[in-house]
Amino acid sequence: MSIVKKNDFSESFSEALRDNKLDSFSAGSPYAASIYPLLKALGWQNIRRELIESLPHFAEGIDLVDVRNILVNMGYESAPMRVGVNALKAELYPALYVAEDKGIFVLIDRRGDEVDYFDCHKEEAKTVNVSSLDVKGTAYLFTDSSSQAKSGIEGNNSLSWFGNMVHRFRRLLLHLFAMTFVINLVALFVPLFIMLIYDKVIGAKSLDSLPLLVSGVAILILADLVMRYFRSTIMGAVAGRMDYLIGAETFKQLLFLPPIYTERSTVTAQLSRLKQFESVRDFFTGPNASIVMELPFVLMFLIVIGFLAGPIALVPLLMVVVYVVFGWLLRPGLDKKVMRSGKARSQRQSMLIQTFEGRKEIKAIGNEMIWQGKFRELSGEAIASNYQTFITNSLMTNLSQSIMTLTGLVVLALGAISVMEGTMTIGALIATMALVWRALSPLQGAFLSVSKFQQTILAIKQIDQLMRLKVEQKGAFSGLMSKELFTSFSVDRASFRYAPDQDPVLLGVSFEAKPGEMVAIAGYTGSGKSTLLKLIAGMYKPQAGSLLFDGQDIRQLNTMELRRSIAYVPQTVQVFHGTIAQNMRLNNGLASDKEIEVAAEKAGILEDILKLPEGFNTRLGDKSINKHPPGFIRAISIARALVSPAQIILFDEPGASLDDDSDRQLMKQLEKLKGNRTVIMVSHRPSHIRLADKAVLLDKGAVQFIGEPKEVISMMMGQKSE
Repeated sequence: MSIVKKNDFSESFSEALRDNKLDSFSAGSPYAASIYPLLKALGWQNIRRELIESLPHFAEGIDLVDVRNILVNMGYESAPMRVGVNALKAELYPALYVAEDKGIFVLIDRRGDEVDYFDCHKEEAKTVNVSSLDVKGTAYLFTDSSSQAKSGIEGNNSLSWFGNMVHRFRRLLLHLFAMTFVINLVALFVPLFIMLIYDKVIGAKSLDSLPLLVSGVAILILADLVMRYFRSTIMGAVAGRMDYLIGAETFKQLLFLPPIYTERSTVTAQLSRLKQFESVRDFFTGPNASIVMELPFVLMFLIVIGFLAGPIALVPLLMVVVYVVFGWLLRPGLDKKVMRSGKARSQRQSMLIQTFEGRKEIKAIGNEMIWQGKFRELSGEAIASNYQTFITNSLMTNLSQSIMTLTGLVVLALGAISVMEGTMTIGALIATMALVWRALSPLQGAFLSVSKFQQTILAIKQIDQLMRLKVEQKGAFSGLMSKELFTSFSVDRASFRYAPDQDPVLLGVSFEAKPGEMVAIAGYTGSGKSTLLKLIAGMYKPQAGSLLFDGQDIRQLNTMELRRSIAYVPQTVQVFHGTIAQNMRLNNGLASDKEIEVAAEKAGILEDILKLPEGFNTRLGDKSINKHPPGFIRAISIARALVSPAQIILFDEPGASLDDDSDRQLMKQLEKLKGNRTVIMVSHRPSHIRLADKAVLLDKGAVQFIGEPKEVISMMMGQKSE
């Protein structure tokens, strides 16, 4: 039976990789055909597993964006370059070339006038004279992102992570600043043209120069419109790219953080923290970025007002000081109200998530009224805090409008006196009024956006704090790489605590598991069983003592490779959005269809899967999980572990939430594993513990006994009876 859907390119391509049949595999699109030869040209030898893990989910085809994203997942950044094949230097090879006539090639190597390339349409390699490839188009050049890290986002040690990211866009930001300068220059000239019309045309009653002046004003307004459009386009591109980088890099950072940083925090708290990062995106995509770029030119307008109106320029200058003072005075109170409002929203969101997760329990104990009352209180707090924030924002809006109006009235009054005294022309007064409004508008916007600026600065600080956290070893050269799969391990006086101010969860734990041995870890709640299992799985590192796999200390091993060499079945089973086959291949993307079926048979669910309308192509995730019994879902998790070539399998309370039939099936599966793989099983069920070759009894984080399973069961029963 084939587990691959015909229209699913990712699975078809993965199957060809697993079976080493790429030579006879038809990619179906030139971009898909470019992936394998491009990676080989970049120097990859054994790329099967990494490539399978980088392919998009449920993709029916591959386009240029997909190819570039796949290469990013493989560790390569790409940059486009408009160039003819003849002009592309040999040191820039290999490259993906997209010709203007829609031809797609992988330029592999160039030796003088000879070029080795792969024709992605015909799916064949060729060597020709470069003159026969006289085409124009775009070459996509690839750079190892790990080698350029020092010059990329993480390159400048004097800057924060966010500062380094912004530094990458310095040229575009300089272009934006230059365009803003031109826009403000145009905004400066328009009032001056109007002044000339009033003073030279109307005052002298000369219509000869009017068409020229009006044409000049029209050209300036049109130029202003065009420049603003292009500035918005560039700003949108920069904002989109920054949004992508912040989202992708922070998500990547969260994935590679040690579990101790994240699993002790609630899902709601982590989602709330990630949501705060959106304020950075909103800053660049909204009007605030434009306001920041406009602020430096306020001084230019004030200087011109000084030339036109003399001492009257002190009025808007004074109002600048007033804006700054009021902003400084009102900000602390506004910050407190914004924090209160955000906290109230987070608490209400947290309660909503708890309600959806525990709705059955709430109804089972008849707690609806109490729960509704709690939600009503949280909603009232959220509404009250939002109201206070709204009142403060309204006050600031009205205050800023009053400052603007007062400034205009004072300037108008003083200007009128100057006009009547003959020290200022009527045109200069009108130009001064226009320039005053133009100078104070960015200040008004900044005054009203104080809270948003504060949120953005706070979000940037949190991003920098997140990116400064030390991630786990994940590179190919970080830590020792074991060529053979681990078959045994030993724990020697290992201790662990979750925080410096907390008591140790594990204290001086020592035992070993020999190849093919089944070890049961027993103990009551809080004894440290699950923590010990996570320690063995590489989720945590011992803070004292050592944990050795085939004699190698866990601290010296590559963390990602270690976890891939251990199969782990957690207490709370999690299946992910995808097919049953994709869920089973999570820890071994190279598993063939036959290996998937064998694992399902060993887990006792092959017949159940085949009875489903779509078999192994049945999609899981979301509400579809509830359609299957808990035993079936847990068996999929066990089958996932069996698909892995790992010789060490960890089980955390495998009998949790299983009925009697499912538990009997689980025991048969465990019996089949004895002697074939090294099994470490956390369980409190006597029936499971009896299956083990030996048992370890934990009590308050310390080993109380190691020996025969029946003795451990007897000791546990004795404690219980006492």
